[in-house]
Amino acid sequence: MPITVSEKEGIVIFRLSGRIITPGVKEFSETIEDALGGDASPPKLLFDFKEVTGMDSSGLGALMKIYSDIHPRGGQIAVINVNKHVKNLIVMARLITVFKSFESEEDAVAALLQHP
Repeated sequence: MPITVSEKEGIVIFRLSGRIITPGVKEFSETIEDALGGDASPPKLLFDFKEVTGMDSSGLGALMKIYSDIHPRGGQIAVINVNKHVKNLIVMARLITVFKSFESEEDAVAALLQHP
C-alpha cells in the first residue's frame, strides 16, 4: 500500500492508495509515526482516500490508534475523498464525528488551520 506524504501549511497530508487491510496495517502505522517524528506541536493530519480501494477493521483500528495518540496533544484528523465503502465503515463504527470529512483538500486545510 503506497503512501505519499507531503506537508501544506504545517498540515501533514497522507495520500493513501490500494487497500488498507491487515497485511499492510503495520507498515501503514509505521509510515505515519515516522512522518510525525518527535514534533511537539499538536499534529494536524489529512488523509486523502482518493486511491483507496478498500479498508477493513484493522485499517480502521490503525486510524483510531493514530487518533488516540495525537488527540491528547491537541491533534486533529481530517479526511477527504472517502469512497462509499470506507465511509460506511467509519459510520458503522460511529467515528464520523472523530474524523472530520471535507469535500476538498483546500476545505480541509482551511478548517484545520482555523483550530489551534
